[in-house]
Amino acid sequence: MSIQGREYWVVGWFGLLCLVLLIRWRGLQRFLSIRDKSFYPYRLWHQRFFVGVAITGLVLGGGAAILMPYITSNVQIILHAMLLTMCAGAIAYLSTSFGVYVSYMVTMMAPVTIWLFLQNNPTSYVLSCLYIFFMIAGWISVKRMNQLVHDALYYRYDNEALIEDLQRLLESVSQTNKALEKISTTDELTGLSNYRAFRVHLEDTWRQFQGNNLPVSLIKLNIDYYHEFNAHYGLDTGDRYLRQVATMLSNQISHQSQIAARLHGAEFALLLPGISCENARQIAEDIMRELAQQEIEHAKSRVGPYLTMSVGLGSQNVKPGSSSRELLGRVDTALKLASQRGRNRLEVLEG
Repeated sequence: MSIQGREYWVVGWFGLLCLVLLIRWRGLQRFLSIRDKSFYPYRLWHQRFFVGVAITGLVLGGGAAILMPYITSNVQIILHAMLLTMCAGAIAYLSTSFGVYVSYMVTMMAPVTIWLFLQNNPTSYVLSCLYIFFMIAGWISVKRMNQLVHDALYYRYDNEALIEDLQRLLESVSQTNKALEKISTTDELTGLSNYRAFRVHLEDTWRQFQGNNLPVSLIKLNIDYYHEFNAHYGLDTGDRYLRQVATMLSNQISHQSQIAARLHGAEFALLLPGISCENARQIAEDIMRELAQQEIEHAKSRVGPYLTMSVGLGSQNVKPGSSSRELLGRVDTALKLASQRGRNRLEVLEG
């Protein structure tokens, strides 16, 4: 290499390049040290990165253009190869930002290209055309790569958005199904289970207790002269006291296997798996006593001045081969006997 006594130029150029790279490295470390980047001005960081890349390219290209007149032809070729390699190697690193790469390529290659044009010889013209061709090819390839990267990110985020939409749709369908299931098994007026839910729960309980010889008690309650009550006091008043009776039954539930249901009209049921007949009798008497204590006026009742109910109770041990219909028939018979024997009473039929 012949630099004709200008060794300090080379040292200064190399030192300036190292200083630029050090400043950029410190800026990167400062950015990475920020824990909460929620409110960090990313546009400001991008602008600083853009300036840092442009200054680096200018130092490389400008320094090479200044050194070209003072080095041999062989060394010039090595320097040309180094610049072209550095520009090509930056494609993978800077292709995500088209503007940053173009600024880096132009600031690094333009000074050398201009210097080659000023030499006014065929070799320099060929080399300058090679630089121009490489800049155009780099510009096209990076533009295409940048488009591919953006398309890939777009489709990725689009797929993620689609997955999120599908998940929300599935959650909505699941919630709708749960709501529909609740509507189909719940009495709208009282909030208790309806007849369908009661029968399903009874059959499930019977299968669960099958062979264990454990008791299943069932209480059916019917408000006495409810149609006359509705006709005299109005449907709103009648519905209000139906809800009040439903609350009384719900308060008797002490285990998740038990269920209170409104079967139809003013008839309710209380299913008590694992509860003996005697304990079920106590529960039924408590309900009747609580209703009597409220002294709800019933001017059209033929039993007394207040709202009353007739109650049928049945209890049966679940044995192999037995059926829940036996228990239902026994309780229906008990409730019918309570109505026939004057109402406002409890009748018990134990199996």
